[in-house]
Amino acid sequence: MGAVSFYTIILSTNGVILLSPSDIDISALESRLTTAKIGRPMQILAEIDSTNEEIGRNPTLPEGAVIIANQQTQGRGRQGRSWYSEPGTGLYLSTLLKPDLPSEKLSLITLMVGVATVSAIGQHSKLKWPNDILLNGKKLAGILCEHIPGTTPVIIVGIGINLNQTRFPEDIQDIATSLKLETGKTVNRADLVISLLENLDHEYEEFLQGKNENLIRKWTENSDLFGKTVTVQQKGKSLTGSAIKLDPQGRLVLKTPDGEQHILDSGELLAAEADSKNPFSTEHRSQR
Repeated sequence: MGAVSFYTIILSTNGVILLSPSDIDISALESRLTTAKIGRPMQILAEIDSTNEEIGRNPTLPEGAVIIANQQTQGRGRQGRSWYSEPGTGLYLSTLLKPDLPSEKLSLITLMVGVATVSAIGQHSKLKWPNDILLNGKKLAGILCEHIPGTTPVIIVGIGINLNQTRFPEDIQDIATSLKLETGKTVNRADLVISLLENLDHEYEEFLQGKNENLIRKWTENSDLFGKTVTVQQKGKSLTGSAIKLDPQGRLVLKTPDGEQHILDSGELLAAEADSKNPFSTEHRSQR
């Protein structure tokens, strides 16, 4: 049997029915999905401003609800940046989490999602603190977790993965990549959705069980950051030192040349390079 083209149908705000060809068919996904929570329910949209925004407009959705878009017109990344969301080539989705946990543990959610995402992608992709995934030194995927204020923790988790793009806008073409560009192979987006949701379902369950040491270990094993000299920008200031580890709360421990250790709970990792004094470090392409 030849390939079947599916069409995702949505009603736009002005009442126009939009048809968008998609290789992600919701009926096929639901029949394959084995998750306990993530992706139940699931919705696929042809076009939306942002999957995170759509979840935010519907905070009463059940925990684990997933919205996937074939295209985002206003996809967002951290610190107000936009996320390039070419139609039909990447994976753009958001899910809603409502963990019954104290606020100090919620910072680990970004790390948990990173572990699930890098596990789904494979291909020797690497985690970059705090929320990016790199392949061959270029940005392949990003994670945006947003907290909805209220008495009960409500977290919107957005994930964007570059899959079948063959080119990027000029301003990001030197720092962004896709699985197709790196491997030469077209990725089946439906297969990637299933892998991502099932990995996320597993990691989230372990997270709720309090297996934080296991999470930190897996994050560390999937990153080549440690033992390298890094520069982190935080609140307008830059700090350079050797990346030592993540502490139990998922914060980056940075040792500066004066021997002092700094614990960073957020920041922008501007550069990472091999530390010539560390025999275990390897060369790493600088990121901005």
